[in-house]
Amino acid sequence: MARTAGSTFLLIILGGILGGYVGELLGMLVPTGILHDIFTRGFPLGFETPIVLDLRVVIFTFGIKILLNIFSVIGMILGLYYSK
Repeated sequence: MARTAGSTFLLIILGGILGGYVGELLGMLVPTGILHDIFTRGFPLGFETPIVLDLRVVIFTFGIKILLNIFSVIGMILGLYYSK
């Protein structure tokens, strides 16, 4: 069965969220050290400050920030694989 682009995107996002949680949980179980850093360290992706569009009648504020770690990337790849 072919999946739509929306369901594929949703599976990738859910895989990233679940992978991030798994990485954080494993980071709590592992003592401080290099393995702990691999599980918990990530890099932020997105805007530092939100973008504001003021049209005088209505104001739109856009912003997104995602923290990716190794397990969230693995979860996204698994979500993409599962969607096919």
